[in-house]
Amino acid sequence: MIRVKICGLTCEEDIHIAVRYGAHAVGFVFEPSSPRYIGDRADVLELLRCVPPFVVRVAVFGSLRDLPAEMWHEVDAVQFVSGEAIALPLHLRRIRAVRLRTEEDVRHALRLQDEADALLVDAYHPQKMGGTGETANWRLARLLRDEATKPVILAGGLTPDNVCDAIAQVQPFAVDVSSGVESAPGKKDHLKVKEFIANVRRFADGS
Repeated sequence: MIRVKICGLTCEEDIHIAVRYGAHAVGFVFEPSSPRYIGDRADVLELLRCVPPFVVRVAVFGSLRDLPAEMWHEVDAVQFVSGEAIALPLHLRRIRAVRLRTEEDVRHALRLQDEADALLVDAYHPQKMGGTGETANWRLARLLRDEATKPVILAGGLTPDNVCDAIAQVQPFAVDVSSGVESAPGKKDHLKVKEFIANVRRFADGS
């Protein structure tokens, strides 16, 4: 089974759509530089609490930063590029995002496994930490997947049209999509969400 995370959710309607169509995890961005940032919203706790049981809630950061205690209790996992010095609550699973340009980056990613429960491969961008819509390097992602002892999640430029090719080449534990199923930053296109998850399922079923 290939798991699916729909990331960058900003409203209850989009959360319910992602869950209805079968997302295993949903991501909420707490990186202030992102157009999908929800950390300063008055209804942030309500957004987190509307996710039903058995769907994983992921708090997504570029540089990891602390959150109020009540917010930590409303998420199940944390995803980050840097900032490992913060002491996180013990219940949180840790997803370390890595951006691969060279085989040396793969070797560096492998050294990060001890501090993570999973590695997430995203596309490299010189200024942005994620959510760019650019495609990750699938060859390097497959190399990491073959060498890693922790699950590898593939992100970066995935869409309903290319996700099956990406899975075939990388064979990841899970796929993660944000801009590839949007009509605008932070606003999900419900048909694209449905098609993305359906395509992943069809690939996994071999049909």
